[in-house]
Amino acid sequence: MKKILLFLLISLAAKAQLSSKAEVVLVTVAPGKELHSAFGHTILWVNDPMNGIDRAYSYGTFDFKTENFYLKFLMGTLPYTISVHAMQDEFNYNAQYEKRGMIAQKLQLDSLQKNAIFQALEKNLLPENREYAYKFFYDNCSTRIRDMIERNAPGKYTWNQIPSLEGKSYRDWMNKYLESNSWVTVGMNLALGIPSNVKTDASQACYLPDNLASATNLAKGLSANPVTLFDAEVSDKAGFDFTGPYVILGVLIVLVGLTTYKKRFSYAADVALFSVIGILAWFIFFLGTATNHEVMAWNPASLMLFPLNFPLVIWFAKDPLKWKKYLQIISILCFIGLIWSGIQFAPMVLVGLPIFIRVCYLSFIKK
Repeated sequence: MKKILLFLLISLAAKAQLSSKAEVVLVTVAPGKELHSAFGHTILWVNDPMNGIDRAYSYGTFDFKTENFYLKFLMGTLPYTISVHAMQDEFNYNAQYEKRGMIAQKLQLDSLQKNAIFQALEKNLLPENREYAYKFFYDNCSTRIRDMIERNAPGKYTWNQIPSLEGKSYRDWMNKYLESNSWVTVGMNLALGIPSNVKTDASQACYLPDNLASATNLAKGLSANPVTLFDAEVSDKAGFDFTGPYVILGVLIVLVGLTTYKKRFSYAADVALFSVIGILAWFIFFLGTATNHEVMAWNPASLMLFPLNFPLVIWFAKDPLKWKKYLQIISILCFIGLIWSGIQFAPMVLVGLPIFIRVCYLSFIKK
């Protein structure tokens, strides 16, 4: 019964027409502290006081209670939806509860364009339309609203006149929002493949909410001057993390290098090293080949870490002379992977160097 009532309410709303006093407002929420909110959020708010309409639409909504949530998230099959709330509720949650800044840009649209956007949003809310396959770079809370505005108010964005949003890759834009000396940052970069290195044009760069806000502000005649709804306090920048990857991996590299040089690196240590990094390599390979995350395909980190080293380490570390040809080939592939990965994101080299040191040493042992 509740589903029927919800369907009827949405159907009635979809047929409603906005009054001449209606406004469509782009609201940009600043990045939050949690990883899922680290890149900010975009809301499209339709406000029509004459008709009592106050609807703030968000894409990219997901439910932690979804069955097999973590498996579906890993596989790229987790259903994401559009959701709608009153703007006051959005403000209370984002500004008052999470303490994230909020900026509003009233869009300069005619009545037909406003109504078209409103009807399209309401149509998306229908049960048969609301779910979609989320893609971080290509189909998220920001790109959906960018496309919504473009489809229903064509020509408002002049993408070729926004050079400030050109020249960076998807990966570069992502890393702007992440601390460099962070395990999360290194992990996310390790997981991304060649597609993430594509240089974005201004439109593609708007997968980030801040960039969409900038493009909207720079588009001639599209928005009024931005209005700050909530100005969050600027948090202190985190100091150097001595438990971050730079230090921990750096120490590991030095230890592996010294013990290898002094010929004190044991068989058990080789098995442990190649097993831990090998499991990581298989996970990266799995993400790039067996999931719906196309941006993780063709990953040079697989060359650098080479999944087959685990479990083969059990044999080649015990008797490297018999495996010399294999080890020499792997050392070449690892070197290519190191250079390639370093070009994409330099700190990734720290993950591959311990393996590279050991593979090179084992491949050149003489009788």
